[in-house]
Amino acid sequence: MSRSRHSSSVRPDFSRSTTTTGNNLLLPDGPVSEESAQLIHELVHPHRRREGALIDTDSIEEEEELKYRKQLPWWKRPSPVWLLALLPITSIAMSATLAPKVEIYTDLACAQHKPEIADNRTRFIPSSPLSASIVTASNYSTASHNGGGELPGVIEIPTKNLSNPCKTDPVVQAAVAELAAVMTACMGILSCITTGWWTSFSDRHGRTAALGISVFGILITDANFILVYYLSQSLPGGYWFLILGPLVEGSMGGFTTAIATIHAYLADTTTSASRSRTFSMNLGLLFIGFALGPTLGGLLIRFTQQTMSVFYVAALVHLMYAFMIWFIVPESNSKRKMQLAKAKYREELLVSRRVREGAGILLRIKWLFSFLTPLAVFNPIRASENSLKPRRDWNLALLAFSYAFTVSVVGSVTYKFQYAAAAFDWSSETLGYWLSLVGAARAFHLAVILPLCIKLFKRKPRQFSSEESEPLISSPSNTTASTSSSSDIRSDSPSRLLEPHSSAFDLGLARISLSVEIVAYLLMGLVTTPMAFTLFGMLGALGSGFSPALQSVALEMYTERGGTESGRLFGALSVIQALSSQIIGPAMYGLVYMKTVAVFPRTIFFVSVGSTVISFMFLSFVRLPRNSVGRSTLVDETSGERE
Repeated sequence: MSRSRHSSSVRPDFSRSTTTTGNNLLLPDGPVSEESAQLIHELVHPHRRREGALIDTDSIEEEEELKYRKQLPWWKRPSPVWLLALLPITSIAMSATLAPKVEIYTDLACAQHKPEIADNRTRFIPSSPLSASIVTASNYSTASHNGGGELPGVIEIPTKNLSNPCKTDPVVQAAVAELAAVMTACMGILSCITTGWWTSFSDRHGRTAALGISVFGILITDANFILVYYLSQSLPGGYWFLILGPLVEGSMGGFTTAIATIHAYLADTTTSASRSRTFSMNLGLLFIGFALGPTLGGLLIRFTQQTMSVFYVAALVHLMYAFMIWFIVPESNSKRKMQLAKAKYREELLVSRRVREGAGILLRIKWLFSFLTPLAVFNPIRASENSLKPRRDWNLALLAFSYAFTVSVVGSVTYKFQYAAAAFDWSSETLGYWLSLVGAARAFHLAVILPLCIKLFKRKPRQFSSEESEPLISSPSNTTASTSSSSDIRSDSPSRLLEPHSSAFDLGLARISLSVEIVAYLLMGLVTTPMAFTLFGMLGALGSGFSPALQSVALEMYTERGGTESGRLFGALSVIQALSSQIIGPAMYGLVYMKTVAVFPRTIFFVSVGSTVISFMFLSFVRLPRNSVGRSTLVDETSGERE
């Protein structure tokens, strides 16, 4: 009982966590951030944190801060509404550029590696208003060869052809895969190294200062992208000059720093009672933006007949967002907290400087890789169940390996876009519609299907009678006291006694989700029609319950072994996510696609199946603690006797 009470009072430190990138929310193989795991944990265990919510050491300080802020004018009052109102607009702009980026990369690589086919892509539109059909360049070429000369009433417009031959050229596709892998790796490495420092910077200098610096990096990336598109032939390195954007943005924290700082802003402007609801609203707005963005981007491309129009609009949205952060949105972090953070940071600098001055080469190298120290949470510990045969508990390490292999599949997203564009002759507009369908399927699964399955298949709470709550052996002197105390517990927090332990349900949900993803990736690699590819992509969205379920199991096991700082656990999972999805995954899948695009481009789907199967194997070796199983069995036995 004391263990469950202690673990229920722990909540994640959202201000120092990194989350998934934008495209992760759209795809069935993308991870879900730690607040998603907390929400799923609340959905599966709706009563586990009720008692912990009654006692909050920071509640008095929060109330005083909120009273002071209520006296301020509304335009100077920090509120979650400021960022929640901007969130869907920025997420729409970000998701709208996911598919068009692949097309722009293809055009730039084609112009440099295959200029003979890059310049032979034009479309012809009839000048007569009576004709509403579009005559492609291939039709015009056929007419010329047949001796028809120029078609009457046709005006040549220098826009892209409906069928881009660059998408199917293996040399161009290999170059695009290499470019995407290098850009993603640069962003991932720098974000992994700098996110912790920038989130700490927001503690010392304010949330809006950190958000303003991160959005400046996004603006630099937008400007560099447009510059390279028009002047790639004049810039050093050609289209490789695009790497400057991720280098600058990653050094300024990137998307992960922005999301972590937004979480900190929301935590500053909410109470412990309303914080879960605010994070839920934040997640819902993200899903809405990422589901609508690709479709709106595709419609904009169709209306303007220019792929770059999406990037102009996205740059304008980012500029508006930067203006709001720099000049309008009030600061949420109090001056007192910033002063305390600055003092603590100065002390840490002095200690680390003294350590480095007297340290050797090995200690200096260890200090350089200090960003990997959160992974020590997963170190196996000695299990104390049987002292005669000591063994180590590898459960958290197995969960970490399983999470790493599954999240690494996110690194194949760009190459799957390339495959779909080449195999089905999809434009960036069509890819945008596909992304919206997959994102909507995932949102529907997390919002409707998964809660319904939890409600139907999770074991129902059972009411213990007073006789079942009493111990089997008790002295007459303490019978009255034990009976009264047990009745008090039932009256104060009956749900903790009624609800059976459900870590087994979470673990089973993670395994089922992995099985769905394995089937979806296998079928996506086997089908040859765009309709079937879309349907199986939407089927893969049903596996999106893996990450929140696994993180819920990890949190339970972490508290079972005596862990009290759940922020450390989620921080370690974020490090795994960054290493797997932004560094190792893109490099591995990029290399695979470059080597197989000319022979068998579907190989990336079967590599995804292999990674997911390995993840399932690690997850199958996870064993729940015996005391957890005992609690579940007890509930089953008592309910069976009562029936």
